[in-house]
Formats: sequence, structure tokens, C-alpha cells
Amino acid sequence: MDLTTTSSTTHHVGALAVSAVAVGTMHFGTAVDAQTAMSCLDVAAEVGATFWDTANNYALWSGVGDESETVIGDWFTSRGPYARDRITLASKVGARPRPGHSDLDHVQGLSARAVRDQVTGSLQRLRTDHLDLLYAHIDDPTVALAETLGVFDELVQEGLVREIGASNLTADRLKEALRTPSGHRYRALQQRFTYLPIRPGADTAPQVVLDLETERIASSAEITLVGYSPLLSGAYTRTDRPLPADYSTQDSRQRLDALRSVADEVGLDPGQVVLAWMNQRPTPVLPIVGVSRPEQVRSAWHAVTQVLPDHLIARLQAARA
Repeated sequence: MDLTTTSSTTHHVGALAVSAVAVGTMHFGTAVDAQTAMSCLDVAAEVGATFWDTANNYALWSGVGDESETVIGDWFTSRGPYARDRITLASKVGARPRPGHSDLDHVQGLSARAVRDQVTGSLQRLRTDHLDLLYAHIDDPTVALAETLGVFDELVQEGLVREIGASNLTADRLKEALRTPSGHRYRALQQRFTYLPIRPGADTAPQVVLDLETERIASSAEITLVGYSPLLSGAYTRTDRPLPADYSTQDSRQRLDALRSVADEVGLDPGQVVLAWMNQRPTPVLPIVGVSRPEQVRSAWHAVTQVLPDHLIARLQAARA
């Protein structure tokens, strides 16, 4: 089947225009060496995948947590005076370890002072004067949401941040955030999400999986949904990558058969179909694709620019349900 190419690959997070796939940079400067990472960013800018996702602790388990933001900052400074203007840049605060620690049990959190300190550090590493999108990386129940949203609002007012979002929030905490008075509210919610549903009761802490209730709340509040780990580390396409145990359920074979059937019909690989489906499902979830080679950027971009026919989206939806 010949697919059509979409005429628009743009979504919106509040006032921000963002590309239909976010380039995940978690391993830049650690598992992905700086030169390769820069090549990935070059290709992303070339094809139009200009929504870039990082955090102020990537990737502390392989380094110190500065590396990803530093590589992106190096790209901005080495690619000319207008390079930064081409990119919609998202980073996250809250889950960076406190000085003297290197684990997620001792994070700086989301107090007003901690948020300001972390944003200052991110801007220095990224060599920019603002973040387009700032996420609260984790939920911090030790700090009132009014305090966190208050400092986020101040950062927007000061021009250091354009839009704000949250990551890894439960439905109840999202509802509480929406009830909290604030000049600016969350415009994006980033959760774990992929085509295969996760096993009920799976423990993914500190990550939070997007569920139907949270999706409904976010959609009603016009919050853009963003999904990380959409490709399950290559398990949809690589024979050497088995499905994670939490995704290998009684119904996963039937769902995978439907996914592969659609992939064969349209000439994409199953992972590419997942990315296309995420953008075209009734409630879109913009995928964050962690890349380690330039060709992976091109593959992801090709996927999100293809239009799957409605009957194939319906087939995937039915199998998933």
C-alpha cells in the first residue's frame, strides 16, 4: 500500500509549535559519544525534527548528569548564531541529585529555590537564555504544588521559560495541579507510553505510565501528551531484544500480530507503525525517540510523516483494546 505523506508535521504545546516527534537525547555524551550525538542533531535539524528533549540529570547513571545538556549546548554554539532559534528545546528539573549524592533517592526536588538553581544550571550547560518547555521531571509530594507552580510562573514571567509541563504525574496529582491557582498551568504531560499496554499492577516507579484516566483529564484540559519509551528499546523490531516482562501479557501476541500485519501492509517496520499510530490515534501522544545514530533520526521522521489510513488506525485500536 502506498502511503501519503502528511502536509503538516506540527503539533502545539500551548503557544509552542513542536515537531511530531521529539528527539530523545538521554544518552548523548555518555553511551552516545559527543561526535555521533552532534551528527544526530544535525540530521534532526535538517529533516525538521526540531523538538528536542533533555533533562538536567541525563545520564547520571553513566556519568554525572551534565552530559546531555552540555552536548546540546555545544551544538548551539558550533552551528552558528541562529541555530538555537531553529529548535524547540525542552528540559526537566527535579530529579537531579543533591550535591554529594548520585542517586534518585536524594534529589533536589521542586521547591522554589531548588527549581531556580536547577534552571540556572541548565541554561549554563545549554548555553541559552531560555527554555522553550520546562518540565517538572518527577512528582515532589514534599513541596506544595502551589510553590512549584508559583516559581514556574515566575520563570515564564521573567522570560527564562516559555511553557511549562510535568512528567510522571498520577491522575490524582494532575487533577490537583489543575485545581491549583497559577498564572500559568501545565501545557504538556510526559508519561511512559507505547502501543502495547503494560501489565496491570506493574511497578514502574519512579516512572508513571499514561493510563486512560490521566489521558482523559489531560485531553479535557488541552494538555499535550508526550510519551517516552515508545519503542521498548527496540523490542518491536529487533530479534535480540525480547519484550520487557511487564509488556509480555496474555494478549500481547495478538496485538503484535495486528501491528506486524499493518507494518507489512504499509511498508514500514513495526516500530515505525507505533510512532505513526501515536500521532494519529484519537488522542495523539507525541513520541520521544531516543536515538544513537543519525539513521534512527531519519527512520523516526519518516514514520511520523506517513499517514496511516483510518481503517488501519481502527484495526490497531481494536487490537490494543
